[in-house]
Amino acid sequence: MPGTLSGTMPRLTRLLLPLMLSGVALATPAWVVPAATLYPVPNQTSAPLRSLPAGTRLDLRRCFALWCDVQQGPRRGWVLRTTVNVSGDCRQLVPLGLKGLRRTEAAYSGSRDLNHDGVACDTLDRPLMAR
Repeated sequence: MPGTLSGTMPRLTRLLLPLMLSGVALATPAWVVPAATLYPVPNQTSAPLRSLPAGTRLDLRRCFALWCDVQQGPRRGWVLRTTVNVSGDCRQLVPLGLKGLRRTEAAYSGSRDLNHDGVACDTLDRPLMAR
């Protein structure tokens, strides 16, 4: 149909557009504590892009077991997960990959560790979040 979304947009673009937009929608304001290093890939042996002083603001895209994918100004890169902090509760952090936070991680908080076992936003805390 001319004039409709399906008539003016190729099928592949219609399928990929939500995926392309989802990366932008998931960026969450965060900061580093303490100072951290921004790497081009999640590997400490790679040449660093820059040093980030404590308190440097980031856009957090997604975290994994050891690393977080972030945007800092015009540069996109990786920082160690232990250095990233973000505001919010576990319901906001878990979809970003920040689950099972240990006391040694900047994002750990006693208020996020609902069962007080030293691990915040873990599967044992989730039933308590539903209350």
